[in-house]
Amino acid sequence: MAVVSGLLAALALSGCSGDAEAGSEPTPPVESPVESPVESQPDASGICAAFGDVLSILENADIALSEGRMDAQEHRGWYQLAGRVLERLPSGAEGGVYDALAALQEIDPATAPGKGLGSAAARAPQWYDAQEPLGAACDELGTPVAISMFTGG
Repeated sequence: MAVVSGLLAALALSGCSGDAEAGSEPTPPVESPVESPVESQPDASGICAAFGDVLSILENADIALSEGRMDAQEHRGWYQLAGRVLERLPSGAEGGVYDALAALQEIDPATAPGKGLGSAAARAPQWYDAQEPLGAACDELGTPVAISMFTGG
């Protein structure tokens, strides 16, 4: 105990401040620039990829429901999410992708902001008919619509 007390006293008398070098300037903190998020709209190929996400949500929800791994309330929730993703895609520009997207967004009035997509609308013949021009326009861009299946296995 006397040895520890002696060491502490010696450190205190020696002027040890804990700095790496006595008298050196403290190192200023490194500032990491944080960029504010910029809301940018996806281009046509980004819309094709995002529409693939919408279809992935719908298909995986349908499979989980049909296999009894999801109840109807959860299924509706996934459809509502898919509708919100769909409604946030920009369809105001000119071109095949944008025109086809606008047609899809008009199929179900439930795609109004915050409402989501109704399962009846997403499985209606008009839905499938409107998907075809979007798929063709995406293929023409070299960005085919892709679905990711991740449930069940």
